[in-house]
Amino acid sequence: MTHDRIALIRAIQGAGLLVESIEPGRLIRCKTDDDKGLQKSGWYRFFDDADLMTCVYGDWRTGSRGVWVSGGDKPQTPEQRANARRLIEQAQGERRQEQARQWAGNRVKLMALWNSAAPILDTDPAGQYLINRGLAVPNTGVLRYHAGLDYWHEGQCIGQFPAMLAAVTSPVGELVTVHRTFITPEGQKAPVPTVKKLCSPAGAMAGATIKIGTPTARPDGRIGVGVAEGIETAIAAAVLFDTPVWAGVSAHGMASFTPPPAVRNVYVFADNDVSQTGQKAAAQLAERLTRQGFTARIHTPPAIGTDWADELIIRGATA
Repeated sequence: MTHDRIALIRAIQGAGLLVESIEPGRLIRCKTDDDKGLQKSGWYRFFDDADLMTCVYGDWRTGSRGVWVSGGDKPQTPEQRANARRLIEQAQGERRQEQARQWAGNRVKLMALWNSAAPILDTDPAGQYLINRGLAVPNTGVLRYHAGLDYWHEGQCIGQFPAMLAAVTSPVGELVTVHRTFITPEGQKAPVPTVKKLCSPAGAMAGATIKIGTPTARPDGRIGVGVAEGIETAIAAAVLFDTPVWAGVSAHGMASFTPPPAVRNVYVFADNDVSQTGQKAAAQLAERLTRQGFTARIHTPPAIGTDWADELIIRGATA
């Protein structure tokens, strides 16, 4: 293996892509540090030009992208720079085409899954799951119940379980993916490695949320909405603060939250993580929204290691 290829592999691995060798000639998908099971969110396109090797790589999930060109800090001729730009544009075009094909196929599967589920009720296992968590079943069209979904782990189906489904939609309301919470018929968490999973997306995840409830007018007439990480946290915060709260699915999703057009007030409901992950995501969101002219307020439960679903139970027990 040449010195340049070793340097390229190190650069790609440093960006979180899991590769041991490089294949030229076409767009290649690969796993990333954050992928689980058979997921492959990473990609690269390597142009094996003896004069100037070029590689474009990135992560579909986060939208990140990097470029590597052989030669390190050696100055490039105008012709080499022009050739590198051409190859980068070619790789970006191939990536967009591949992504569009993948998203189109995923969209068909997502709609079939969503249409096969029923509205969530207090009496079904999904409704019982929320009630067992100390939550009321919200009156919303973004949560559904599925009687039995196959659970796949590392390429094998290890069982079938009921599931609570949640529609994750873009800032303009298009279905991006479906969030699944695997449960038992009694409404408890299913005995599986990962209880909560996202389906393969049909669009960009940045800014996508589970829109539980409709933004409402505050006493001053301004429209407001809250955002939290998880579904249960969002429902609990909505009860405690009497305001609709959307779920960003994760800390990263909450940090990338995009308010709907009429909203000017955003309530950020952070998890009080020991790792500070939730608090940092909330601060990042609030700072960005403030710079953009929104009024953003962060609310964090007092006890370390808890979220607002825990706080709802604590306050209920105290009462």
